[in-house]
Amino acid sequence: MAFKYIPSLLADEFAKGYNIKFINENTYCWDYSLAYPDGSKRFQFVYISEIVEKEKDKLYIRSLVADYSDKLNAMQLLRDAEFCNLTCVCLKRYTKKDGTEVEGIYLQCYLPVELALQNKKMLLEIIHDVANRADAIEKLYLGTDN
Repeated sequence: MAFKYIPSLLADEFAKGYNIKFINENTYCWDYSLAYPDGSKRFQFVYISEIVEKEKDKLYIRSLVADYSDKLNAMQLLRDAEFCNLTCVCLKRYTKKDGTEVEGIYLQCYLPVELALQNKKMLLEIIHDVANRADAIEKLYLGTDN
């Protein structure tokens, strides 16, 4: 599948030298920088793909927080999910590099391409929201920056 939209939607971000890499025929990965009030920086991988769902072009924007484990209190995760503005917290299966099937906690958003083309600012807000909430959950539950 050739990308129809992402290169033009993120052209300004590519030009600014942000760490956005083509990782396979379906996905770009943005190592998104988050600045905190104390002056510290953390980074969060945000994956952006183009998909077709119900004959509509969409952007699938997501960030893996961690594999699901007992360290992640499911009830508290549901409470924290209310802080997501344009995204949602979900549990989904994925395959690790070694072939192991696991469930991971993700922040994600499916955005119709039509909306992204009309409002690039909203697209960037969604990418930020995905990165920010994933990092906040990672920091709160795991105390790490994976």
